[in-house]
Amino acid sequence: AECNVAFLPNKNLLVNMSSVLVTGANRGIGLGLTRHLLSDPSVATVFATARDVDSAKDLRVISNPKLYIVPLEVVNEDSIADAVQKVTEIVSENGLDILINNAGIGYMSPLNGEISKAQMVETFQVNTIAPLLLANKFYPLLKQAASKKGSAQIANISSGFGSLDQSPNVQMPLAAYCMSKSALNMLTRRISVEWKDDNIRATSFCPGWVKTDMGTERAELTV
Repeated sequence: AECNVAFLPNKNLLVNMSSVLVTGANRGIGLGLTRHLLSDPSVATVFATARDVDSAKDLRVISNPKLYIVPLEVVNEDSIADAVQKVTEIVSENGLDILINNAGIGYMSPLNGEISKAQMVETFQVNTIAPLLLANKFYPLLKQAASKKGSAQIANISSGFGSLDQSPNVQMPLAAYCMSKSALNMLTRRISVEWKDDNIRATSFCPGWVKTDMGTERAELTV
């Protein structure tokens, strides 16, 4: 479940270098973020998570001593607990500096067509509830990192489709996706308010329309 790691940097060095966890790192934006973070000399440890590690071929071929591949099903609380334990074993008292909630899904579902309750629930579970659970379960590690370095960061990969202002410009039938990203933006705001005294920051990032499995080849941007 973990890539071949020859060594970890000296734990004393980790205090001044970042540890980052990326969900949905097996493809698309998550894989691109992982590759970029591994090339950043200020990053000491990258936890790249995937629901099915065995099928994450593009992730598994990366050879880098900073990389740990962690199995994580973001809607499964037992899987989240296992991931927290694994990360804790590696970062120890240094905590986790950055949590990037990237994993997401989206379904085309016209409001005047047949609405699938199961798809609606799954969309909210992955796009909104999972980031909430992950933030909550990784909170102790984020707080620990913030106490050592002054701050920690949660980055929620959102979308312009989650903006009430931009919603009239969304012509595709993506109501559930738009709703879930709006809720994710509210979660980001609530974390920034409730965890301010812990020096844990939260930010929503909207990457634009990117060529991924979800964005399709019609998208305007590459990873």
